[in-house]
Amino acid sequence: ASSSSSSSSSSSRAKIYENVDAAIEARLDTARRMPGDQYLSAEAARDMVLRATVPATPTDPSTSSPTDPSFDPSTPVAFRHDPRLQWPSLQYYTREQVESFYRRVAHPVCLLTAEDGWPVDARAEEAAREVLRPDCAERLKGSHHFHADPDTVGEVVERVRKF
Repeated sequence: ASSSSSSSSSSSRAKIYENVDAAIEARLDTARRMPGDQYLSAEAARDMVLRATVPATPTDPSTSSPTDPSFDPSTPVAFRHDPRLQWPSLQYYTREQVESFYRRVAHPVCLLTAEDGWPVDARAEEAAREVLRPDCAERLKGSHHFHADPDTVGEVVERVRKF
């Protein structure tokens, strides 16, 4: 059985998921399809989905959010973000332009990266470190959402707190 269907033929319409669990599985699947060795825990995916979805059809306003304890988890949901955010960008920056932005940072920097996070080529990472000159730069266990995963969030919080 399909866990989702398009609510309209328009590409700017949100995809409707059969229920919260189907939306969670979609987030987990998205993480598995990302480049590198990225992953997302079921707990982090659930938290993200509960915050980012709304009922796909009009409901009683008193239960209008999946975070509401009385929300029926079998209710179809859609992500509240504008799907056009996933369209190709109208503006891409060169490495030199990005480094120019970095040079304008005038505050202390804490650069935490995840061992299994978004893959970045060594040259780009080294350039960022050279230009930003972070006061704190560490690679921690985890993936792209290591700040949200219950297994790794504690270490992230501790590093930020010490910073």
